[in-house]
Amino acid sequence: MHEVISDLDRPERSIVESFSGLPSAIISDVTSKYENTMSSAIKPVWEVPEVAGTALTVKTYPGDNLMIHKAVTMAKPGDVLVIDANGYTEAGLMGELLARSCQAQEINGSVVDGAVRDVEDVSEIEFPMYARGVSPKGSYKGHPGSINVPVSCGGLEVHPGDIIVGDREGVAKVSPDHAEEVLEAAKAKLEAESELRERAENGEYIYQVAGHDEVYEELDIKER
Repeated sequence: MHEVISDLDRPERSIVESFSGLPSAIISDVTSKYENTMSSAIKPVWEVPEVAGTALTVKTYPGDNLMIHKAVTMAKPGDVLVIDANGYTEAGLMGELLARSCQAQEINGSVVDGAVRDVEDVSEIEFPMYARGVSPKGSYKGHPGSINVPVSCGGLEVHPGDIIVGDREGVAKVSPDHAEEVLEAAKAKLEAESELRERAENGEYIYQVAGHDEVYEELDIKER
């Protein structure tokens, strides 16, 4: 059954904006127990986009972008379109025109488990866009789908209202229920890495500082 759900319980904008600029790698590290990082197949389509926003989820028929157009009319400023296109990469579901439309509505970016197109134009207008692939082919506009339901994107289940964070390395999500906990852990991780960076630059081995040597000694490894 296809559903379009108008009500989206969005986290507080200030909480979402607090994730802006946090590296996806740091979020991945501190949320690893939740498995909150998308597959490496989901990549930025231009060099250095960054995005943080609230997931407005879309489930499309492969090769059809009608529901994406509908979702743009439902989005609020600060949203990120998270699109489950079933991994189909033989049609570009978003391009320059949709990207410009998103920008006009203050949509922060899009993540497509499928293909996009007009990459050069999208990069010129600096709209954050992530996708599984790129294809010059156009898309259909005639099949049903769903909006604001749980979707699968990059092998990760994403719920409407999840916090999406992306950069040049990939995309991570944070459940609003864990947002403050993740923020605190991410800041602590950044501080710890800053200290570790300084010690490494001073000639210390991360291998020893981080205790990896102790792990190594417990393994059954014969040195020659």
